Amino acid sequence: MKIQPSTVMTLIAVVLLSAWAWRQLGKTPKVPEATAANCSQEAIRAVADSIERSILSGRCAKQAAPAKPEN
Repeated sequence: MKIQPSTVMTLIAVVLLSAWAWRQLGKTPKVPEATAANCSQEAIRAVADSIERSILSGRCAKQAAPAKPEN
């Protein structure tokens, strides 16, 4: 029985993606505090990790949003 090259490539891709996903599951994002200096567009774009960048962006948006009046 001969193994197809596409089967080998698929197995390699599955192993690599599984290893990457396993590493990402154990990682805790290190998000800087939402200050005026960290909330500029350049500072947000400078954050390399996409998850950390989205958390920082959300915190900056919450900080910039006006307070809702209570009923």
